[in-house]
Amino acid sequence: MSSTYRSWEEREADAEKTRAEAAKLQAEAAATAQTLAAVAAKTETEQLAERVKQAGYLKRLEAVQEDAADEKRRRAEKRREERLDKGVAFKQLVTAIFILGLLASLPSLTTYFLGLRAEGRPDTGPAWYLLPIAFFLELLAFTSVKGTQWAVRKGFARWPFWIMTGLLAGFAGYINGAKGAELFGPIAGLALAATSIAGPVLIEIRELIEARTAGDNRSAAQRAADKAKARAEAAKGRKARKQQRQQDRQRKDLFPDEFKAYRQILASVPADSLSRDEAWSEAQVAVRFPEVYDRFLDLLALPGAASRPIVLAAAWRDVEGGQLGTTAGSLARRLQAEKSLADVLQAAEYTPERVAVEHLLADLFPDRLGGEEGPAGAVPSKGPQGPSKTPGALGGIEKRPVGRAPRKDATEPLLEADIDAAKKLRDAVPPAQFSTPAVAKLLGRSKVYARRVRDAVQSEQS
Repeated sequence: MSSTYRSWEEREADAEKTRAEAAKLQAEAAATAQTLAAVAAKTETEQLAERVKQAGYLKRLEAVQEDAADEKRRRAEKRREERLDKGVAFKQLVTAIFILGLLASLPSLTTYFLGLRAEGRPDTGPAWYLLPIAFFLELLAFTSVKGTQWAVRKGFARWPFWIMTGLLAGFAGYINGAKGAELFGPIAGLALAATSIAGPVLIEIRELIEARTAGDNRSAAQRAADKAKARAEAAKGRKARKQQRQQDRQRKDLFPDEFKAYRQILASVPADSLSRDEAWSEAQVAVRFPEVYDRFLDLLALPGAASRPIVLAAAWRDVEGGQLGTTAGSLARRLQAEKSLADVLQAAEYTPERVAVEHLLADLFPDRLGGEEGPAGAVPSKGPQGPSKTPGALGGIEKRPVGRAPRKDATEPLLEADIDAAKKLRDAVPPAQFSTPAVAKLLGRSKVYARRVRDAVQSEQS
């Protein structure tokens, strides 16, 4: 048997080994492919992240460039607004017009003066000795314009320079106009006259505008808003003055005496120290209550007098004896009205005992009666309506809790001074006018307390 002979087992073992090596190589190749794929994916992710980062940088760069462009446009717009606000273009054009007018008028002036001849003498050629006069007139006009600028900056009067500029510009314009009309016709004459007049006049206008706006730092929008506000205020003032004049005419027609006193009062006080309505009120007092107003003038003339309303109230007390607006007649009418009301209530059986019961009910059940003496302080308007078909207020006292303490003025002791004052009032007025409201007004206390004082005084008298 040959030495190269291998058995089946050997060949199978070799084949198995070969297959194992092939599987190993295949697994290594797969692992290598996976590694390469992972590296490629990572590289792609990194590249994508880098592109995103660069895109963010580009976006921010574009935003910065846009902001820079906007800022550049804003600066340009601001410079343009400042130039418009300062009138730079107008000033430059005025200067150019002045220079062009000077250059245009010099030949005409030069021709005029060179063409002059002495009367009675032979023609000896151009009058060269008159040539400086043309330059003298133009320089003199220019000097007058510069004098106006100097006067503006120093705060001097400008009208002398305006007169000089007007005379010189007018004289040069007349010469240019006459010479131009003689040589080229009336239109050319007017145009040449304008060259001597327009430039200096525009220069003076420019200086006047600069002097007016030298201390004005407002923007164009602010000036426009201020002008609109000033126009609105002026219109409002005109309307107010028109209404005042119409009211004065009506007062003069309806109340001639009061209007005369009103004019006298306004004329006797410093300007704007007394309003029209205050003066009219004083005028009514002066006409209707002359004694009070005379006393008012006497007190007002004293050294260290208080304000006019305080002095007027003091004069009223001195003459009428009460507060401002209260006279003996008005107080008597008020007391008579209160007495008449008390008589009506008494006729309706609204007795003091019932008043006390009503006040007690108002204290115990404020929601039912609406306060101290009914809704808004008024007494009930109806008399007894008969027995109620439902449990009344008195019947429910024991079943409802009392939420308020008894009134202080219904239980506090009566002061001797109040009783003495009530006695003096009882002796000074008729018995019918000695009522609870009168006592309450005298003492400045509530009607509940005043009723107790009145009852005490009446009980002592009886």
